[in-house]
Amino acid sequence: MRTTDVKKVEYLIYPTDPRFRGAQYVINFVMQKYEWGGYTKLSADKWFGVNRSEASVYSKFSYKRMTFDLYADEIYLTNRHTGTQSTETFRFPDLYGKGPQTVERVSIPAALRYRNNSNDITFRALYNTDKTQISNTLSLAFTSIPRNDATTSLTYANDFLPGSTAKSVASSNNFSLNYNFEIYRSFGEKLGMNIESRYNYDHNTSNSDYTDNDFRIINDAKEDMHYVSATPCLVWNPNNHNSLMPYMHAEYSTTKINYFGNSPSHQDYDIWGYMAGVKYTYQQSQWSAGGLVGWVYADVDLSGTRIKDNYPQGNVFGTYSPNDKNQVEITYAFGKQVPDTYQKSPNMLQQDELMWYAGTPGLDNYWNHRADATYTWLPNNKWQLSLNGAYFIADNRVTSIYTPTAPNGTMLRQYLNDGNFSWTTVTANATAKFLGGKLIARVSPMYTHYSTTGEYAQKMDGLQCTAQLTWYFGNFYLFGWYTTPRKDLSQTSGIKDRTPSRYQLQIGYGKGAWRASATAYNFLRSSWESSRETLTSQYYQFDRRTYGTAQHMRFQFSVTYTFGYGKKIQRGNEVSGSGTGQSAILK
Repeated sequence: MRTTDVKKVEYLIYPTDPRFRGAQYVINFVMQKYEWGGYTKLSADKWFGVNRSEASVYSKFSYKRMTFDLYADEIYLTNRHTGTQSTETFRFPDLYGKGPQTVERVSIPAALRYRNNSNDITFRALYNTDKTQISNTLSLAFTSIPRNDATTSLTYANDFLPGSTAKSVASSNNFSLNYNFEIYRSFGEKLGMNIESRYNYDHNTSNSDYTDNDFRIINDAKEDMHYVSATPCLVWNPNNHNSLMPYMHAEYSTTKINYFGNSPSHQDYDIWGYMAGVKYTYQQSQWSAGGLVGWVYADVDLSGTRIKDNYPQGNVFGTYSPNDKNQVEITYAFGKQVPDTYQKSPNMLQQDELMWYAGTPGLDNYWNHRADATYTWLPNNKWQLSLNGAYFIADNRVTSIYTPTAPNGTMLRQYLNDGNFSWTTVTANATAKFLGGKLIARVSPMYTHYSTTGEYAQKMDGLQCTAQLTWYFGNFYLFGWYTTPRKDLSQTSGIKDRTPSRYQLQIGYGKGAWRASATAYNFLRSSWESSRETLTSQYYQFDRRTYGTAQHMRFQFSVTYTFGYGKKIQRGNEVSGSGTGQSAILK
């Protein structure tokens, strides 16, 4: 967005304007309008320390009531430091008919190679008047991973198998086509209508070839998915205090997956979903309250396994502001989480000599509840403080469970409903401005308490703090931040994840058509280790270190040049790439 085109910025709370479709908070940029013209923005990014390059072009052209946007990008990444080093312990009651056995396996990566190339193209045509807006957006996305290979040294503590060198050769391709149509119509200051519809097509392939001496596993898959949805809603503001928004939503997806290799099969998934509800907001000068209530109906057919469910979902919220310096807000939301399609796969695939993995078609949708309370204090434009407490629980959540029920008594990783998962957080955000707003400091400590029941019953505490400092001087700025180490507990696997501290320093320049920046990320860390993960269960446990580019030192240089033609037009509201969609292939 070109800041010189911004006439003013509005911060709105529960705005009654139907154009904002019942939003709770709105940041509205009021832009300078132009008759016709266009501009093009060229951007390039290069990383050193990790081999990554990125380039994009964005162009906008407006004529009278029509605006056309075009975006294209390319990202290239290659890495020889991606992999996992692990110590695994398997406990088998009866392995290959030889009775109880405990097997410890140590995996050490010897050679790794990863390459990723992705492209996005997006085109949008926008028709805009004071009362009507019609948007048509078409986007294409392609991601190719031709190499995701690993050579691993394997040793067994109890001589279950002789030491060996395993090789894994993997690749994948993902293609997405997305079309989005949206129309908004205002019928005066009190009534507005919005209709959005989408169509997505995804084509995905996945190939994997694992060899260890004479042992070989081939798992290849090809997937085609179609998705369509429609969401009409009405916004009615009878007066300055009341707002009512009834809405409906319908969607359908069909997926066909063919598995080839050691475990060939064909899967057909058909999923229907329907939703209807209403949102209501009431507001006065110092307080506001409201809620949303809806009903969801789902019908899922997974290769002949039919699952139907219907349930309510909604939220309630309230805000109290005794003056312009203080505000208290509380929210509560409830609904059901639908497991990912790949978690419901009826297929079972082999991973290596000792491990298989499978989905469960009959997985239950599970309840989620979340409550938040936030207090904000703004004594003046120099100091800001907010305190937040939040609680979340997933009841009978879906998680991966390990049992020695695979062929010949080997281990099976399977997605099942098991136990509750909850977290509680307490967060503070403090901001201070100095030198007339040119120097901004921010600190954000956060405490998290995790608790789970079921197979991975445990409790864990984590404390993290992030500090930021930004300094604007002339046409330059200096920005830096530091985040302490973090501990997380996975909702869907029971894995404890520990990541090291992270930090960044960036200097940037902007004048006229040029923007440039240089960034140093984790500039004192030479290690490629991204995180350390541990898992403990009745039959299986591991301690592993994952390697990649995420926490390694890297240096990024970015430059953007924008040039206009014709008469200037509104800048901002730019489109970008859509990215590829989620795959239902079992993983």
